[in-house]
Amino acid sequence: MTMKTIKKTFGIAACIGILAASATSVFAQVNFNSGTNTLANLANGGTLSIDDKIFSGFNYQASGLTFFDPNQIIVTATENGGIDYLTWSGNISLVSSGIASADLLLNYIVTANPGAINMIDQSYTGRAQNGLLAVDETAATGAFGGIVVGYSHLQVGYSSDPPAGTVSGDNLNINPSQSVLYVTKDIALAVISPNGGSISIVQVEQSFHQVPEPSAMLLGSLGGGLLLFLRLRRQARRETAAIRHFSKIAINGMHNDQHSDLK
Repeated sequence: MTMKTIKKTFGIAACIGILAASATSVFAQVNFNSGTNTLANLANGGTLSIDDKIFSGFNYQASGLTFFDPNQIIVTATENGGIDYLTWSGNISLVSSGIASADLLLNYIVTANPGAINMIDQSYTGRAQNGLLAVDETAATGAFGGIVVGYSHLQVGYSSDPPAGTVSGDNLNINPSQSVLYVTKDIALAVISPNGGSISIVQVEQSFHQVPEPSAMLLGSLGGGLLLFLRLRRQARRETAAIRHFSKIAINGMHNDQHSDLK
């Protein structure tokens, strides 16, 4: 084996090592496992993570609710189809024999690293009898109550964004994209009949979009490294074949020379 072939062999080995290290680094940054915790634990400094996103800074303010227990509100981070979701599940309700109102503020911070969020959306599952229900969401930069870059409003009969635009002022697109957003959900419930009524929410879901999606970034990184490795391997094979070819010619020439000397 020539020195050039030896160097090429070590080069391929180094490439494999770099590719493996890159894959390990990317997988370390991208967590495909969903995270689940109670709102009470998260409000005490807990975090959730999914893909390239970390959810932190959870807090809440509740007033006038008939039932709301942060220890029984389950917050879950999941991924589906390259889109990341944050879901609150549990009983949030107002029941009254007369006119009444209640409110719940949910705050949290979402950080994408690497990547930037360019769209938000939300939905809820609930019902209202003789009452009103509204879920207003703001996404701000810098701090809670900072510069609003995204807004969504849901109400009775309109439980999902997108499609946006049904309510004036909806803006689901984050432009320019942001790597950190301070999100506030304001859930307002009201019984509007003097005879009483009830309003309840059992689930609120939030999703975050970015270009490229985290799974696409991962595949692109690994794909680029794999192409580099395959290109180097093909080049090494060509050079090895050439060396073998010329070595064979040289050996045959030596045999011919020896045969001539014997004659």
